[in-house]
Amino acid sequence: SRTPCWVRSPEIWYVVRTARIFVKPQGQNPAGDAGRSTMSDAMISAVVAGEDIYGVAAVTTEMVEHAQRLHGACPTASAALGRLMTGGALMGCLSKEPTHRLVLQVTCKGPVQRIHVEANGAGQVRGYLGQPVVNLPSRNGKLDVGGAVGKGVLHVMRDTGLREPYSGAVPLISGEIAEDLASYFVQSEQIPSAVSLGVFVSANQTVTAAGGFLLQFLATLPEDLVTHIEQSLAVIPPVTTMVREGYTPEEMLQRALGGLPFAIVRNTLPMWACRCSRERMSQTFVALGAEELRQMVAEQRDIQARCTFCSVSYVFTPQEMVQLLEEALEAEIE
Repeated sequence: SRTPCWVRSPEIWYVVRTARIFVKPQGQNPAGDAGRSTMSDAMISAVVAGEDIYGVAAVTTEMVEHAQRLHGACPTASAALGRLMTGGALMGCLSKEPTHRLVLQVTCKGPVQRIHVEANGAGQVRGYLGQPVVNLPSRNGKLDVGGAVGKGVLHVMRDTGLREPYSGAVPLISGEIAEDLASYFVQSEQIPSAVSLGVFVSANQTVTAAGGFLLQFLATLPEDLVTHIEQSLAVIPPVTTMVREGYTPEEMLQRALGGLPFAIVRNTLPMWACRCSRERMSQTFVALGAEELRQMVAEQRDIQARCTFCSVSYVFTPQEMVQLLEEALEAEIE
């Protein structure tokens, strides 16, 4: 057995046993047209090789398409958001409890500026972009997600109900998202991982396929097993190709593992879910503090607040703003 290190392969960033770095062109979602995936969104978690490998695979087309419509995102921006949302769904599924919360945030110098995604162990995901109207020229016939993101930092926060949430941050490797998540696992959690993500946006600017898979190698593996997985990952089709051809998450995992047997431990439905509510928005106002609320009350007009994630607007009357000011004053006294 040997220590894993980086390898790049179409649409996949992963680690293998050798000390040499191999580079192959990274496949991305083509900037063209194709038929829509017929596979409904789904996600599975599985264990392999006596639980030494943990795998998660998902089809997220409907979830990503919903996010695209909500934000009016252009193709390149949609691909960037969709990849991080799919990655969030996969990582959220690593949690044993549905209430465990995950936050992924990319702050970057590219035109999208930032991407923020929240997910939980139940498969619920929401996200937004700093600038959704970003559509760079294609690069080699592919959507230029790396160019839209550029240099920056990936921040990860896990809230598992303990006193202090876990947080980590790593520099972006390429802005292609999958590589950056794999880098985070190795650098911050010391877990060799394979991450593959894909979003296909058709010529009519509609998301027609999205999905991904994640493999985590939790122990030093036998030489022949590592070789087998390495060879499988080197020839596996891009995620978007598999999704458009109707692959289920189970079939994607079978391809990634080269037919190795695995046991499914959980089925989850990845879905868009926003937790915003009028009550939450009220508490956001209170958190601004009394001084800021006094200025709003002085305007004597309706105040509209819009959720950054789902764009739902909440209107608060002058009388309601006075009540929120009173709550803020009471909070300061306490």
